[in-house]
Amino acid sequence: MGTHAETDEHLDPETKAYNDLINTGNDYVKIQLYAYAIKKYKQALLVKPYDKYANAQIYMCKAKFRKDNMILAAIALVAVIAVSLVIFLK
Repeated sequence: MGTHAETDEHLDPETKAYNDLINTGNDYVKIQLYAYAIKKYKQALLVKPYDKYANAQIYMCKAKFRKDNMILAAIALVAVIAVSLVIFLK
């Protein structure tokens, strides 16, 4: 994240900390680490408590996290059914 540091040099420490947390959260979202992203966005909310962007990102991450969990549950269910059929048909 070298480009972020170059553009944040003139900012006050609070804004710089907020930007760093948001950028780190965005980086986690890019690699689909939603739990880590949510943690960074929540830390950003400690700096700017009513920030709409951080709140929106948390909401989006939670939605994607739920979707991923539903997909994993569906895959697990299919695997259980397949194993049950193999055992039953023996």
